[in-house]
Amino acid sequence: MSILISNQQNPTWWQNAIGYQIYPKSFFDSNHDGIGDIQGIISKMPYIKSLGVNFVWLSPFFASPNIDNGYDVSDYQAIDPQYGTLDDIFEMIDQFHQNNIRVVFDLVINHTSDQHHWFKEAKKSVDNPYHDFYIWRKPVNGSVPNNWVSLFGGSAWEYNPATKDYYYHLFAKQQPDLNWENPKVHQAVAKIIDWWAERGVDGFRLDAISHLKKNQRFKDVTNQEDAMNNVSGIDQLLANLSTDFKRNHLMTVGEAGGVPVEQAKRWVDSKKGYFDMIFQFDHVSFWEKFTVGKVDVAKLRVALTRWQNGLDNNGWNALFLENHDLPRAVSYFGNDQKFRSQSATALAMMYFLMKGTPFIYQGQELGMTNVDFNDINQFRDLDSQRFYREELTKGASPEETLVKLRDNARTPMQWNDQPNGGFSDHQPWISSNPNARYINVANEVKQPDSVLNFYRQLIHLRLKDPILLNGQYQLIETHDHQSFVYQREENHVGYLVITNLSDQPATVTISDRYQNRQLVLTNTTEKQQSSTMALKPWAAYLYKYERN
Repeated sequence: MSILISNQQNPTWWQNAIGYQIYPKSFFDSNHDGIGDIQGIISKMPYIKSLGVNFVWLSPFFASPNIDNGYDVSDYQAIDPQYGTLDDIFEMIDQFHQNNIRVVFDLVINHTSDQHHWFKEAKKSVDNPYHDFYIWRKPVNGSVPNNWVSLFGGSAWEYNPATKDYYYHLFAKQQPDLNWENPKVHQAVAKIIDWWAERGVDGFRLDAISHLKKNQRFKDVTNQEDAMNNVSGIDQLLANLSTDFKRNHLMTVGEAGGVPVEQAKRWVDSKKGYFDMIFQFDHVSFWEKFTVGKVDVAKLRVALTRWQNGLDNNGWNALFLENHDLPRAVSYFGNDQKFRSQSATALAMMYFLMKGTPFIYQGQELGMTNVDFNDINQFRDLDSQRFYREELTKGASPEETLVKLRDNARTPMQWNDQPNGGFSDHQPWISSNPNARYINVANEVKQPDSVLNFYRQLIHLRLKDPILLNGQYQLIETHDHQSFVYQREENHVGYLVITNLSDQPATVTISDRYQNRQLVLTNTTEKQQSSTMALKPWAAYLYKYERN
């Protein structure tokens, strides 16, 4: 295997890098079965390289029954046949490295599939060596051990007749949680990490990592977070785990919803932290709580600035607006009808130039939108269907609920105006978005002012100027509910980011300190000369300035 880049020689490479998340099932189908695959990713290598990104993060493709779209792993060292073979994976890693692009895998170690051989053994007998790989409790008064619930609905406990006890599952019942109190679990996972590191993987995104520690009292709780999220004592588990990543010089980004910035400083401390970065969700809440089209820009400013300031000189931010678990940003934060292109580019400029490592989710760079499904049966995600039923019982309408579901981000990548957006010549596993006829790579490559080419310019800027790597972030408070304005500055030279994140015109007054400014990038033809700027809906301006 040819590896042309060294994590050991450049251990903080990820700070001056752009990440691109690939959802393999929906990226490109090379073998005509309606499912994206590894060879499909390889075939699109020229496109990924053309973006200018430095690393890719791939959602799971390991062997899995696919109860939760691959986040239920049955073998960490085997590939789901629908995606290809191990040889395909090794070829893909090599091809990315040949193109100077690092590779990050999704590692799911809070739980496994119930089809994993560890669990198949564990459920046979309480004396089985693997039984203690999972979390078991005896019945209480002939029923479940406590009132803990699954994030996918219902009790978090499932009865196993062979052992006459219950196992714990934070997610689906087919996803039993690993028992991280057992050192043998850590030892087994460490071997998996080493195995992939030896085969060229450059890092891992750690799924649901804030859930590893469970409340060992196993008592009823009034707040379910107390049972399983960021539980006291998790620091030691994460510190032990971090040694495996550091030993292999791996980049790590943890999914850590519910971890406040004050504690996150400890998680991503540049010297003693457990991970290089974490994904936090303060600015997006959790996806099921979204009120589409009613984002309060003032609250958005506060949330993102809290993390910018909180980790300054303490750690590093992971910057994102989209991923596989969220609706499309232009459909939630923006306006995907009247101002699709403008809002997609304004949102891009807003988040992309903050201090941290930006992540782009496949199709985000095109301004891909939520799909206009009108029937829950068109969605494939197990939890989306559960959430839909629950919301309707609370009185929500089908229309307002469907736009919140995470399968909106999992529709096929839109490559051209051919059927299924050029993703496949076979019926896709989930329907493609009809707007692929005009929102697609082939169209946007040719349009100088497309969302795609705007992202390419942002990527180029972000990587070439050290000010956008090291410059101090400072919010410019506008006291409104429309604009997001901030600066990045180093040694009296900086960038001024001005965005109107609303459907209405906005006015922003710029301080005299920015008089000596030059326009670098904008998504509008409207010229701005005075210190009082009249911003059209979803206007975005980037200036470079120098002050005395």
